[in-house]
Amino acid sequence: MSENPNNSQFANVYGGLIPSNQMPQDEFIAEVQQELTVACALPFSVPVPELLRLIKYSAKWFYKKYENSVQERYYVIPKQNFKNIPTFKQFGTIKLPDCVFSIMGVRQVDDGFSLYNPLKSMPDFSLEKVLFKDIYTIDGSTEALMYSTVYQYWIDLASHVLFHPISYNFNTNSKELVFLGEVPQNDVVLTVYEELPIGYLYKDEIFFRYVCAKAKTQLSRILGTFAFNLPGGITINYDLLRDEGQTALEKIEEEIKSDEGMDWFFTSGNDNK
Repeated sequence: MSENPNNSQFANVYGGLIPSNQMPQDEFIAEVQQELTVACALPFSVPVPELLRLIKYSAKWFYKKYENSVQERYYVIPKQNFKNIPTFKQFGTIKLPDCVFSIMGVRQVDDGFSLYNPLKSMPDFSLEKVLFKDIYTIDGSTEALMYSTVYQYWIDLASHVLFHPISYNFNTNSKELVFLGEVPQNDVVLTVYEELPIGYLYKDEIFFRYVCAKAKTQLSRILGTFAFNLPGGITINYDLLRDEGQTALEKIEEEIKSDEGMDWFFTSGNDNK
């Protein structure tokens, strides 16, 4: 079993240990080849180097389009880094791990913040208890649920006034976080989307179907480039492979687009007549 080179970028995230519940790359490639050859009934397949290239760029597409290919995480930049990192002192930039796909927020914490016990150490936690005190005693009725939703919306709006965000820019290709405003004086907390190790995508049925569809279209190019027949004069219908692959790709892209999550709740009232 060959080592997956893409896992190296996640070593720091998991403390040097790669989770063991991922599908190995060799096993995934074997399943794709079995799909292409119909359990070895057909005598041709896509070469392994080409499959690896298709997997690489399919994963990049999934990280952009598929919500289950990324996970939300908090990263902390200690305030000492803003004085010790040469790139920040010169350009105002900090290099983030390769697995960081996007950043949703950058906030500076107050003095006394503790990663080990953040709720006790946050100076504004008492304010949160005042704002949320009525939410903890809701009775489960439809009206209480609506009040709770209004409270949640209000605290989210108020947080933009009470807790000032930091101006920043992040480029997913360079993985550089650029601070556009003042130099932070305290630790900074990043809310990021982190790419899943690709071994988890190997276990995803949608990713498997997507790679197989890509491989079928590529196989049709290989077979259609050279005019030859199989032994016994059997002709190869490479147009069928191309159409199958293209149709599957369109269905998968539509499936992913229609499966995007949304926030909502359903209420019903009593109709007293």
